[in-house]
Amino acid sequence: MIQVPSEDLRILLESGYLYLGMQRFKEAKEVFEGVVALAPKSEVPLVALGNVYCVQAKFDQAIKTYKEALEVDPKSAFATAYLGEALFFKGEKDKAVEVLEKASKMDPDGKSGDFARSLLDLIKKGFTPAVTPQK
Repeated sequence: MIQVPSEDLRILLESGYLYLGMQRFKEAKEVFEGVVALAPKSEVPLVALGNVYCVQAKFDQAIKTYKEALEVDPKSAFATAYLGEALFFKGEKDKAVEVLEKASKMDPDGKSGDFARSLLDLIKKGFTPAVTPQK
């Protein structure tokens, strides 16, 4: 296994998110897949890869990828929150609420918990996603 400094991995992740922001999904996916290979013990690049699928409304693939991230780190509030988001946008509101509440409890004072609580607040206010899942 090649040892890659964490700063280099962070830069690679940032480049993948830049591609994602430019809607260059193929390139973002390739970058994140590369980081997954370089850092197989981290759930973070898998969550990033799941985000590529999620923004394209490929929710089944996003959910599968977030679950893979949770296999790497079952205690990751980060992966749990994004799994909840994908479930919600897929239309599985009840399951999403359950997962988001779990993420909120896992990270009561952190950013992942804040993200989960923000989504829960939107759901409680009646927000309904207007996204059609893709295959």
